[in-house]
Amino acid sequence: MINLKSMAAALFLGLVLTGGTASAQTANTSSIELSLPGSQERLLIGGGLPFGLYFPLAGTLCRLVETADEPALCAVATLADSDAAIAALQDGSLPFALVQSDWLYHAVRGSSRYQETGPAEGLRAVAAFYTEAFTVFAKATGPISKISDLKGKRVSVGADTSYRGILANVALATAGLERDDLAEASAEPVVTAIERLCDGQTDAVVVMAVHPAEYLTAAGRRCGITPLSFSDSEVADLLGDLPGYASVVIPARTYPGQAVPVKTVGLRPVLVTTVDADDAVVGALTTAIARGLTRLNEAHPAFSTIRIEDLTSASLFAPMNPAAARALGITAQQ
Repeated sequence: MINLKSMAAALFLGLVLTGGTASAQTANTSSIELSLPGSQERLLIGGGLPFGLYFPLAGTLCRLVETADEPALCAVATLADSDAAIAALQDGSLPFALVQSDWLYHAVRGSSRYQETGPAEGLRAVAAFYTEAFTVFAKATGPISKISDLKGKRVSVGADTSYRGILANVALATAGLERDDLAEASAEPVVTAIERLCDGQTDAVVVMAVHPAEYLTAAGRRCGITPLSFSDSEVADLLGDLPGYASVVIPARTYPGQAVPVKTVGLRPVLVTTVDADDAVVGALTTAIARGLTRLNEAHPAFSTIRIEDLTSASLFAPMNPAAARALGITAQQ
């Protein structure tokens, strides 16, 4: 275990995101303990890598903690992915970390990639946030208005092993289709695929995105693309085939030419702790998040649509920490 007290001069106290500036403190959490001069302790939240969204989200949560009615020092640690976050929570390296909802769902149940290691019974959810939604974009004035219309069309589905590719297969199945029913199934990067859609070189593009996404808004203005909506039964089928996903509604007029709400599914970042967490700390953190929701919305475009019901949706993926549940006004199921 590395004690960083001697490195305090190199660690600016309370480094968090302010005014959209990425200034959150980082630490490799495989075997690190943060300590401050004067034995002051700080809350530590594991986020993702600095170029993703989990890192600024963790930084914003820290900012809410540090400016709460009863403020506490807070810092952000970088983590390679959700598996690293789960490992750090389980070995006690971190008290809190952001975990992708499907990884969390499988970890607590010992399913999928966690089948060999067994259930992570000590993990507890605190709050969930924005959704990275599965969507299929097509021309608003074209012949494609529902998933079954993709038959015989050119579709950018992404690489076979990517989230785009996996979700494309599941979505096609809800309409009784397979990739062989498509005229073309291409795997170029999504931004390139959207450009090809605008230029008429492909007919539809499978997208995983936090909405609204600027590149999709720009394409909507340029050539009138719009996301397709799934029916209620199709959403139910998707959720049945995709454990750890949540239903999503993209509001009407999110994109130019999108006249109606779009129903689909997606993944959420979930703030996670363990059964050993201090109730007072968890309660204070959750209360700071709930009371600071407006500021959270203003911190980043991706966070602008987060509502209280998004926070409480954490219970879909793992048992809720009781103190977090009380702070959010819901009942925890142990």
